[in-house]
Amino acid sequence: MCYAARVVTLALPVLVTLIAGPAAAQTEAESDSTARAEAYARFMIGRHLEGLDDIDGAIRSFRDAARLDPAAGEPLAELAALYARAGRAEDAVAAAEEALARESGNTSAHRVLGLAYAAAAGSQGGTDEDVERAVEHLEQARGSVVPDLQVELTLARFYLRSAATDEAIALLEELAKDQLAYAAASMMLSDAYRQADRLDDALRTLEEAVGSTRPNFRMLARLGELYERSRRWRDAAEAYRGAVALNPRSARVRRRLAAAWLEAGEALRARDVLGGLLEMRPRDAAGHHMLAETEIALTDFEAAEAAARRLIELEPNGLRGPYVLSQVFERRHEYQRVVETLDPVLRQARAMRPNRMLVEMLDQLGRAYQWLEDPEGATRVYEDAVSLMPSSPGFQARLAQAYVDSERHDDAARLLARARGASPRNLTLAIIEADLRGRQGDVDRGETLLLDLLSENRDVPRAHLALASFYSERDRLREAILVLESAQQQFPGETSILFLLGAVLEQSDRFADAERAFRRVIDRDPEHAQALNYLGYMLADRGERLDESVRLIARAVEKDPHNGSYLDSLGWAYYKLDRLDLAEAPLRAAGDQLQRNSVVQDHLGDLLNRLERYAEAIDAWRRALSGDGEEIDRTAIERKISDAQRRLDR
Repeated sequence: MCYAARVVTLALPVLVTLIAGPAAAQTEAESDSTARAEAYARFMIGRHLEGLDDIDGAIRSFRDAARLDPAAGEPLAELAALYARAGRAEDAVAAAEEALARESGNTSAHRVLGLAYAAAAGSQGGTDEDVERAVEHLEQARGSVVPDLQVELTLARFYLRSAATDEAIALLEELAKDQLAYAAASMMLSDAYRQADRLDDALRTLEEAVGSTRPNFRMLARLGELYERSRRWRDAAEAYRGAVALNPRSARVRRRLAAAWLEAGEALRARDVLGGLLEMRPRDAAGHHMLAETEIALTDFEAAEAAARRLIELEPNGLRGPYVLSQVFERRHEYQRVVETLDPVLRQARAMRPNRMLVEMLDQLGRAYQWLEDPEGATRVYEDAVSLMPSSPGFQARLAQAYVDSERHDDAARLLARARGASPRNLTLAIIEADLRGRQGDVDRGETLLLDLLSENRDVPRAHLALASFYSERDRLREAILVLESAQQQFPGETSILFLLGAVLEQSDRFADAERAFRRVIDRDPEHAQALNYLGYMLADRGERLDESVRLIARAVEKDPHNGSYLDSLGWAYYKLDRLDLAEAPLRAAGDQLQRNSVVQDHLGDLLNRLERYAEAIDAWRRALSGDGEEIDRTAIERKISDAQRRLDR
């Protein structure tokens, strides 16, 4: 019997009279009716006593009502709700289960149990069984004509938690029509759409909610996350900025705001946000990590290094500090410092489970050894990486390349056979194998591999680039040009193809055609540092339009201020302009960085000779002769050394 549904409402004095009235001889039916009336009276008194904060009295009254009407579930359901409001969860569950034993469809008892199991599921020790029971009882509690918003929203939340996305969407779309539930239901509906991979619907729902209500912190933060997923970085930043205004103490959202500005290309704004965060929380390690990355983006490497070192102080045993510090050194082309930073850290981290940062640090360390022309060091790193991740095609390719660079051709061949067997469509592995075949003297086999690769991957620009590079490295320049011109027709917007075409045309002494190719790259991408440097150096080396040459190379140096190759180009252009005062700093920096680059050392020697610092010039030229030997005239350098020595002897 549902007491709450009775139409008759009795005043408290009448209820008391009913209970305390004189006994009389009654029939059995009359006795049952009287007991039910007394039970109802006790039920109403219990409600009245609860309103007066007489909890113990209310509990006794509800118990009396349940005893007087043993078929009724409502007094026990009301008692369960009272226990729940009083924070006595175990008693609430017991009373609600008693009520359902009497009246299985009692929505009030189902409501108490549903919310109780929902609370248990949300606690630290919550189980899947708690979730199932919460959903089961909350579904049974939905009997009222007027929706119980707490039940409806809780049920929707648990539909989402149990991946019942369709049920959640159907329920929330109805709830979102209710003005009282609109904001909460819209947020959850947006989550449901996102869970169903309906990102546009998720975003539209939340945008409408933000536009038609006074948005709260959580709503704006969630909107920022959705904009992030849509890669709408400026919109994400504006949403996060609104969230920060409502909750300035939220470090997490401040960091998300900084990340959004950084992705939007607004590194200065990101720096300002992080400055405010670290002023508020100077020991926020994640904030220092982001600040270091932001300073790197701004090419303020001194500030980036300071932030990275502060992060190491805060996390002396962590990976993030060494990781971002090594990024600073890599951007400054200080590869020995990358090795010194990462090598000891990674030796200690060998037993760690592979994660994204550990993988990137291994790759970074291997690259540093390669830049230092230490293939054995690179081999050790990549062997460790493959032992950690034996099925990684990326690290298998890097190790194979290290073997090739170390002239361990048999090891490279064995590794490539295994790796290509597991990943037969991997382009990088095929390209390395073709190069290996060429180095072993089987050029035809290498060419065939790349032609087969191209026939299977005609829509992949890299397959065309690989074949053209193979030809150009073997002085088959006409064939390389034909491949690249054909690829250019197929991929008119691909600057990498146009850049390589310019380089091969320059190798072929077709300087006017090469210049046109490089200018087309720069027209499409005005910040293409490689094209700016290549064109500028080509003009400088030929003594043509030297002022323009300096401007082009300076733009490349601005993009990558510590790049030794770009610094050499700039110094050489100044040398050609006869601005020896401006040439020395970049040429010295390039010479210090690229000790084994014979051309760079030759340029430095020429400058020092012009400055009449003959001993230093001779040292530089000797480094050129003992270096990589590429693109130099050894006889000419030996003659220059002899001339300088004679001047010294005078």
